[in-house]
Formats: sequence, C-alpha cells, structure tokens
Amino acid sequence: MTTSDIIASLALFVTIICQIRSELKSKKSDSEQQIMKEEQDRLRKLLLEKETKSAISEMKAELGARLVKISKNSYRLKIFNRGKVEARNIDIHFPDNDGNEYLVMSDVEDKFPYEVLHPQHGIEIIAGLSFGSKTKYRIKLIWDDEYKKKNSEDFFVSI
Repeated sequence: MTTSDIIASLALFVTIICQIRSELKSKKSDSEQQIMKEEQDRLRKLLLEKETKSAISEMKAELGARLVKISKNSYRLKIFNRGKVEARNIDIHFPDNDGNEYLVMSDVEDKFPYEVLHPQHGIEIIAGLSFGSKTKYRIKLIWDDEYKKKNSEDFFVSI
C-alpha cells in the first residue's frame, strides 16, 4: 500500500465518520423539531380554546341570586346580571314550591317575566322571613341571551 492509498483510506474513513455524525445530528434535530412542532400545536389549541371561551363569555349573560338583609327583619331577594350582555325574558321558578314561604308572591308576579336585565343591574323582590323560616331556598332562573335561548340555572339562597 502506498502513501497515497493510506491518505485516501484515511480521507474516506474521516468522510464516513463525518457523514455518520451528520446523520445523527440531523436525526436529533428532526426529533427536536418534531417536539417543538407538537408543542406549538398544543399551544395553538390552547389559545384557540381560550379565544372560543372568551367569545362565548362575551355572548352570555351571567345571572346570580342572593338574599340580602336590608334592615332588622327586612330582606330582599336580589337577582343580578354580572355578565357582559343583557339577559332577556327572565323567568323565576321555585322547584320546591316554597316561594310563598319567604317572598311576597304579588311582587314576583308583578315583575316576572322580566323583559331585559342589563349588565351590572339587578332586580329586587321583597322577602318576608320569620323566625321559623328555612335557612336555605332553591330558585331556578330561566333567561335568553345572545348565546342561546332558555338558559337555566338553579341557585340556592340562604340567610
């Protein structure tokens, strides 16, 4: 074997080693890129989900209810809208048929169905609680908003 054959063999060996090393780095890089791509896809999905939830919340009225003590032996049932859009055609139901135990039903009948409840506004209903009254009552509110018609939610109000 001549000197030029040895040099050529060494050059071939170095070339093969460099090629193998390059292929390993390329596979590692491809693997890292795949991981980055999967992470970007996951982040895109999360962002899309967040934007969808935000868009839906921009279309929903968010009603709430609570019994509030005004003065000694004087209470009001407050129904309020803490959402970002108005609630329309609000109706109130008493699943346990106990509305007349703590509310002035003529006040309820005068006010409901309530046509439009704007964001950050509320409705007050006169409540009459006595010493023997229960401490917790269930009401069901049904309303329409931009998101859908006939939304409903049960609320438990307590003294």
